[in-house]
Amino acid sequence: MTSISDTGSLNQTEVGSSTFIAVPAPTSGGIPVVTITTAPSTADKEKTKPLPPLPSHRYRYTLWHDLQSNDIKGDQLRHPRVRKGPPVKDKVFYDVKDEQGHSIHHNLKGTQRKEFQRKAENWECAQKVNLSYQDLGHDYQVDTFLSILKRLSAADEIQLMDNNIQDLRAFNFPKCISLNLSNNFVSSFNKLPKCPRLQTLNLCDNSINSFGGLSYLSKYPDLHTMDLRRNPICFEEAYRQRIFQTLPSLKVLDGIPKLPSDESDFTIQRKGYCVIS
Repeated sequence: MTSISDTGSLNQTEVGSSTFIAVPAPTSGGIPVVTITTAPSTADKEKTKPLPPLPSHRYRYTLWHDLQSNDIKGDQLRHPRVRKGPPVKDKVFYDVKDEQGHSIHHNLKGTQRKEFQRKAENWECAQKVNLSYQDLGHDYQVDTFLSILKRLSAADEIQLMDNNIQDLRAFNFPKCISLNLSNNFVSSFNKLPKCPRLQTLNLCDNSINSFGGLSYLSKYPDLHTMDLRRNPICFEEAYRQRIFQTLPSLKVLDGIPKLPSDESDFTIQRKGYCVIS
């Protein structure tokens, strides 16, 4: 299949769809070592040509409220994606056509377009809101994210996990009974939103490192379950006793029901002392 000339010249042979290149290399013992490499044939190169775009490619920047005909409202979506489109989206918005050559987007502009979007999103009527795992606290989309939070006046369950959130104190969720802010960067209880009806609060994997602002949660008489696992505060002395003392309505902390030991008296050591147990 592959031959090597006596002069040590390069030989190549095509086998099937591949080209084999043999390069002889002399050694100190006089026995030639042959290195064989393969180069892609013309047929292989043709196979690597980019595929034509799928029919759905034209919808890559499209949101449900951009469509010309759509009966879906934002409050009907279980896990709506929040994304700010690239600048090219607005440039081609009114030019994108479907297979029949009809425009897939509405033709509204300016304030009419914004009002159409607001009605289609319908965040004011959303009761279950899950915007998790979208890094919405990042600079490039935080404005859109915050504008949505301002409209969650009817939501009783809000999930905002893993969104790079640091501070929500400016927001009010009047009907929220369950709030999940796990996997964020909240550093203090003072930075939580106002939730007067709150019953369940998940703050796992945040950056809360002190009891400062904990009394803020005592304003919520219905709060019975809270999770602070994997926060620095968990390593504070008398952690559970201090939490339950400040929040008498609390029944479950970090997945563990209130224990008799959680109501026992405790003494906080002065700074500079170590605790050996």
